[in-house]
Amino acid sequence: MRFSSALRTHPAVLAFPVIGLFFAFVFVTSTRNIDRLIAVPWPAQVASYAVHAPVPMAAAAAAGLAAVEATRLRALGTWEVGAARSTWRIAVQPIVITVLCLTILTAGITAGGLWVVGVLPDLYVLHLMAIVIVLLTAHAVIGFVIGRRFHALYAAPLVAVTVFIGISFPLGTDSYWAHHVTGSIAWLGFGEAYSPAMTAAAVLPTLGLALACVVLAAPRRIGVSSVAAALVIAVSGLLGAYGITKDWRSIAPAAKGLATVTCEGSTPEVCLPSAGSEHIGEIQAELARMTSRLQARGIIAKSPDRITDLSVADVHQIDTRGEHWVLDLVPGNADEVLRENIALSVVGMPCARPDWNALHYNTLWAARTAGVESEYLAWLSRETQQFRQGQSREQLLSEMATVDKLSSQEQKAWYAERLRHACRAGR
Repeated sequence: MRFSSALRTHPAVLAFPVIGLFFAFVFVTSTRNIDRLIAVPWPAQVASYAVHAPVPMAAAAAAGLAAVEATRLRALGTWEVGAARSTWRIAVQPIVITVLCLTILTAGITAGGLWVVGVLPDLYVLHLMAIVIVLLTAHAVIGFVIGRRFHALYAAPLVAVTVFIGISFPLGTDSYWAHHVTGSIAWLGFGEAYSPAMTAAAVLPTLGLALACVVLAAPRRIGVSSVAAALVIAVSGLLGAYGITKDWRSIAPAAKGLATVTCEGSTPEVCLPSAGSEHIGEIQAELARMTSRLQARGIIAKSPDRITDLSVADVHQIDTRGEHWVLDLVPGNADEVLRENIALSVVGMPCARPDWNALHYNTLWAARTAGVESEYLAWLSRETQQFRQGQSREQLLSEMATVDKLSSQEQKAWYAERLRHACRAGR
């Protein structure tokens, strides 16, 4: 069959508008919380965010539609010309059309996400899309082989549902290795991309299963040797992926530190991703003021030498210990630094199990010292349901007014005693 004729009759082409509308709906609903990506864009992060949800649907559609086409070709007697034309040449065209249709839709979702954020695709995005194409091809092969052996009336919906559940369900389990071997696209952080290990783990099981299906489909009659070979291939792919991921946690070890970083100032030097560093001078000046006041009040022992944004730090967790701090400074706007998180960070957890209500005095004092008292009180109001839990707003402010009248040394002693009290009360 000519390629143009196949395009007119292939079920993937006929279903293209319906699937396209559904993918468009997924795209529109998934871009509501994309503000952070717009503030500090990283193409691979945007792409992973955009295709995380559509890929299981695209894989299920590829398998189901390929099964339908295989059954249709069997009904037309196409396989009877196998003597004149090899089986694989008959299968390639419908599989290519299936993968092409689903790839266009998935690429459209990716392009839409990049457009909303305002960035162009790079090599890391192309790498991610290559992984998607490999997975879609493997699922199309699996569906095609099943559709050739069984009727699509029951085989197509069964294989589509199985593929979707097989990719999505393990993501909710406590077996972390299973999160990384189903072919689900992982969310990447800023400055991250798929590492070689992540790539291998993502594609090995599905490729192994597709090759196993090809082995079973090759002979006209399935024999013991074909079944044994197929089992070896399928199990080898899964075991290979398990060997890579068995020690991984829920977040896979992506390739990190790929984004450029801009640093400015001293005591502290502030480092931000270059994509969000427009106001780095203002941020550095504000953090220098905050940290000097915190040190003067005895809330911190020493001002840090460097403060790095969370998105480009070596360890992705807030840390205000020692000389090098990590804070969440994105999106790089000077006003955004004036938030409650710096007060929460510098107080942190002074012991293993503090009394959080008792600790509110310390954190509010740190917030007042840093100049973010109103931001902290707004946050605390949300956390305590308008101060229905713990101290009232009036009690906290009354204590602050009392402490304001103390000398500098008395304020330091009060702060230290409040920390000790919170730790004793939390036991």
